[in-house]
Amino acid sequence: MALFFKTFRHCDMSDGLGIPIFPLSRNEKKHQSKYTDEESTLSEDASADLEEELKCRFRALDVNRQRRQSVLMRPIDIESDHSIGTAKRSNISDMSKVIRKSMKLPPTAVIHRTKSDVDEISSSLVMGLTDTVFDHRAFHRYASGDLKPRHVKAPEKIEDDDRRTRGMRKTVFSKSMMKVVAAPMSITKETKSNLGKVHYHLALLHGMDRFPEIVHSHGENAEDAPSHDIFSVIFHLCHAASLYNVSACLSLARARVGLDTFVSPLLKTNVPIDFESSKEFCKRAMASKHSIAAPKVAAGCLLYQIIEDEGTAGDVEKIQILEETLSLMKLIVEEDEMMKEHKEKESRGKAAGFHVGDKAEGNYFMEGTFYPGVIVDVAEDGNSVVIQYDDDQ
Repeated sequence: MALFFKTFRHCDMSDGLGIPIFPLSRNEKKHQSKYTDEESTLSEDASADLEEELKCRFRALDVNRQRRQSVLMRPIDIESDHSIGTAKRSNISDMSKVIRKSMKLPPTAVIHRTKSDVDEISSSLVMGLTDTVFDHRAFHRYASGDLKPRHVKAPEKIEDDDRRTRGMRKTVFSKSMMKVVAAPMSITKETKSNLGKVHYHLALLHGMDRFPEIVHSHGENAEDAPSHDIFSVIFHLCHAASLYNVSACLSLARARVGLDTFVSPLLKTNVPIDFESSKEFCKRAMASKHSIAAPKVAAGCLLYQIIEDEGTAGDVEKIQILEETLSLMKLIVEEDEMMKEHKEKESRGKAAGFHVGDKAEGNYFMEGTFYPGVIVDVAEDGNSVVIQYDDDQ
């Protein structure tokens, strides 16, 4: 399901059917934009011209990028041997207190981040504590309910006597081919829960290096380059948290206090420390309705530990958190018992309880007509029986 939503591209048909837009991260959109949109709706000539135009555009972008890198390259980047500076520093026997203190600091982020990357992380973390709203913008429509144009025709030259506009090109939006437009689909609590699971699974796949082609580098060496796109991990975790996905809320809460998570080893080094935000994520996880109790208990324990370390909360608040956590722990026992009963029911065959010689009615040739008879044999797996009908000779 997660792979489908990652590769699916919204079009006029999905907009007309009332399917909401599934948000993707900035790097995922960049990777997706490399492919021609709606190739099936273009003629062969138009498709070939558009493909050639895109090739020329990307070729020019590559040339400009190489020029910028050559101009902005520093002398330290050209020098490959850094052993001289290392040897000079190693000869210093009397280190200052500042250097000793810096050696004890935790490791910094393993990737270089631009201002836009930091802004994306900050906006995602704020969005993670806000409930997702499915308004007309989520369905790519105007407030009136009409569809927004999605496709763009080839630019047309403007023929005008005015010298300022002569030879310029204007963008022309093509009309949708959908004759009938359906109403936007109703977003239920179950729908939000499933979308949260999809976002969380996409974050896990990114953290497992499932999409190495989306990793955005800033000119690092192969050894220093990140193994996966941490910005997409944070993006999908925050979207899942906005939909009250407990696992995503717990992962972000741990990262906000500097703890490790199994989603991504780069998460805690790229998410800033914020204890207030961590407490909000814990509360959000405990307030979720569509989840098992185990991760909620973990969120409650983390929340109590943060409040206990701060020492600013009163006894009433602490007791309230403890009582809620203990009630969730009782739910874990009840859920385990329910799962055991379910497994026992699944392990039993459909014909469990039937024995040879019992009277029963059988569905003759599976046609829906039942005739009385006697069981003459029971299968070893307990899933079927052999019935001899009363009118058999």
